Amino acid sequence: MTANIPKGEIWFLASCVEFYKNEKGMSGEEAYDYLRKTNAVDFIIKRWEGLHTTSPVYVVDCIDEFIGKAQP
Repeated sequence: MTANIPKGEIWFLASCVEFYKNEKGMSGEEAYDYLRKTNAVDFIIKRWEGLHTTSPVYVVDCIDEFIGKAQP
């Protein structure tokens, strides 16, 4: 999935995984797997331009909001 994604977006995704794991008390692998499973990775990549200038707390809040809306 990440093969055609520009480097800047990959770096931002890695940062988001780091933010998320720290906030939720997960390992990096657990956080990435969870974000991938909930389609939050695609959400992050599609919205990186608007999110990458915001705070880590705001990014995690946006991810949580996305996941909450995506789950039935």
